[in-house]
Amino acid sequence: MHAMKYSLIGLFAAAIYAQAGGAASVVAQKSKVKGFSYSYETEIIFMNECTQGANQRVCRCVFGKIKQQYSETDYWKLENDLRKNVDHPEYISYLTKAVEQCDAESENARTVLGGRRDKADSDFNEGYAEGGSGGIGDGLAGMLGGGGGGIATKAKGSIRTPSESDIDMSAGGGSRSAADIMKVVRQRTPGLRHVYNKFLKKKPKFQGIVVLKFTIAPSGVIISISIASSTTGYSEFDNEIKTAVSRWKFNKVNAGNTTITVPFTFSE
Repeated sequence: MHAMKYSLIGLFAAAIYAQAGGAASVVAQKSKVKGFSYSYETEIIFMNECTQGANQRVCRCVFGKIKQQYSETDYWKLENDLRKNVDHPEYISYLTKAVEQCDAESENARTVLGGRRDKADSDFNEGYAEGGSGGIGDGLAGMLGGGGGGIATKAKGSIRTPSESDIDMSAGGGSRSAADIMKVVRQRTPGLRHVYNKFLKKKPKFQGIVVLKFTIAPSGVIISISIASSTTGYSEFDNEIKTAVSRWKFNKVNAGNTTITVPFTFSE
């Protein structure tokens, strides 16, 4: 009797595995939610850095979208490239759309909940806080620039991206075009918002304009940078903005240094 029982179980198991490669394969085929698995360490690093400047729900949502599109190996390759100012327009575009979608979802959830933070979010944040800190630096958590983490999403402070008319190129030099400069300025300026939010916690309600003058070498690296003027009254903040911008990298050109002056407007 027992032998017959185990024989039937064996035949049933064999039938499952014979169909589409087994139960796991059936699940893989039927599930509509695709994506990659990431290590717990990578998730902790991302969330610790991201939640310094963005809502934890938004960070968790964006991380989920990243896992749907990129393997962990590809993710870290892109992260390391971003930290070195290597441009990946498609990756940045994907992340920007992910942030916009997650921001909208978060705002809808906030409306439904009447502005209350639910217990799940509270427990989630506490869990990551206990996990210790990691640093992605100028990578995704510092997406679009900034040098210090925090996805450029809806937050307390805001920064206006300079227009081409705001940028003074009268110093001339080099063969660098205004279009080349504006491409980088548009991509990287939103990331400075994380720096602003960090300092708003220390000194609430401060705002102003930080004007930076910097010189870009033909290689695309900023070789000198200074604060031309500031109305923030907060030198520590001004210097950190200067440091963040000094890490920006532009496209290579044939010859000549290019010196420009750019105003960055911060308001709460």
